[in-house]
Amino acid sequence: MQHALFLAVRSLWWNRGRSLTIVFSMAITLWLPMTVHLALRQFQREIASRAANTPLILGARGSRIDLALHALYFEAQPPSSITMAAAESVTDDDLGTAIPLHSRFRTQPQPGVDGVPIVGTTTEYFEFRNLIPAAGELPTLLGDCVLGSDCARRLGLNVGDRLLSAPRNALNLAGDYPLQMTITGILQPSDSPDDAAVFTDIRTAWVIEGIGHGHQELNEQTDPALLLDDDSKNQITANMGVLPYLEINDENRDSFHFHGDVATFPLTAILVVPASEKARVQILGRYSSDSTLTQCIQPPDVIAELLSMVFRVEQLVRVCSIVAVLVTVLLLGLVLNLSLKLRAAEMQTMFRLGCSRLTIVRLQLAEVGVLLTAATGLALVAGSVTSMIAADAIRQFLF
Repeated sequence: MQHALFLAVRSLWWNRGRSLTIVFSMAITLWLPMTVHLALRQFQREIASRAANTPLILGARGSRIDLALHALYFEAQPPSSITMAAAESVTDDDLGTAIPLHSRFRTQPQPGVDGVPIVGTTTEYFEFRNLIPAAGELPTLLGDCVLGSDCARRLGLNVGDRLLSAPRNALNLAGDYPLQMTITGILQPSDSPDDAAVFTDIRTAWVIEGIGHGHQELNEQTDPALLLDDDSKNQITANMGVLPYLEINDENRDSFHFHGDVATFPLTAILVVPASEKARVQILGRYSSDSTLTQCIQPPDVIAELLSMVFRVEQLVRVCSIVAVLVTVLLLGLVLNLSLKLRAAEMQTMFRLGCSRLTIVRLQLAEVGVLLTAATGLALVAGSVTSMIAADAIRQFLF
């Protein structure tokens, strides 16, 4: 067999154009299903890891998948909001830690960069996700914010710069006003959706929502054009000309205030870390009834449902890959058959020199083996390189 391999290699090298064409065709046929399989497995690991680290999520009743994607990746806005009372009930009953999230707004888009999500939350979120500032510090005052590493890089911002939120409806003059926030820190890279978000205090998110605001103080020196006509000299009433502040700084921070009960203020989702297994069961049971307006989901179960759809796509790709392999095998057989006919005189010469028919068969099998080995090795190398590139691409696509 050693001599057959030597003759096979020399024969393939002599016809290297044909040999390279066969090797690359087979390598691509093997590489495609291999890459799809590795990419889907990488996608599964990336999307499932964050869900596995999040015990429970509270949100408005509706699509479970939309709620999970919103709370985990700040995408797919939930149909409606819940209130701060849901978070307070978990804390007051000592069932665990409730981390409120408010993510309905985005930053002002810039040339080449779309707006990134603005997430209002509390300091417990940074502890829960192990987010540590690489520069500066976490937001502590109203109007402060901290950027994820990828967000800071894309926007080209640093600590001390200003960031402007975008109103949900630019044509609604009576709606929310854009708020200019101060960047107090840049987070360390975490290879998660947190790298592409802006985090601020939950109260700042409510200011952007329009629940809280600050405006200039009214007194006797105020421009009369900003006041309503009032016969009472003991009361000063402003008209609509007194606009709320669009920036929170040291001079006007004390003027910001909220109207209403904090328990009624809106949240888009709540991350819940149960104090115990018993507390987890109690929370699930509390929101299991369809009559409640709030639902509690377990992210791993919801993401598993989402991944089941992905696996259906994988099955389709697998069937297509099998068909492609069969077609390639048929083409390879056709090429070898034509090659045998073209090399009939060569095989006849070898037979006359004393080579048995078994030796000639070994020579043909050796050529096929060399081609398959070269194609498989090339496919493995290409698959390894592609998997490394796909890991970063999938992470950027998801996060």
